[in-house]
Amino acid sequence: MNWVATEFKSMNLGDPRRKQRAIHLIESLSAKPTASIPQACGDWADTIGAYRFFGNEEVQWEAILAPHIENSVARMAAHEHVLCIQDTTELNFNGQKAKGLGPLS
Repeated sequence: MNWVATEFKSMNLGDPRRKQRAIHLIESLSAKPTASIPQACGDWADTIGAYRFFGNEEVQWEAILAPHIENSVARMAAHEHVLCIQDTTELNFNGQKAKGLGPLS
């Protein structure tokens, strides 16, 4: 069993086909994190499946993340100290003409 299947084993999306699609998408997107959805999916059928999955109102992000959160908490509980590193990258849009962009802090 690969890491995605292990990490998301308890995921409940109300239909086993949704869970299977979610696991497949997580595998594809995590293998190519900077790729677009079509690039990460690799073929047209998987790309269409991904967009249908993302557009499915029955799929809630909380249900997808719940097993990952549970497993992360369990892994952290095994350690006395856990570092929570934050990426403090800021995007600078100063000088760009676009609605809604403002100065950085």
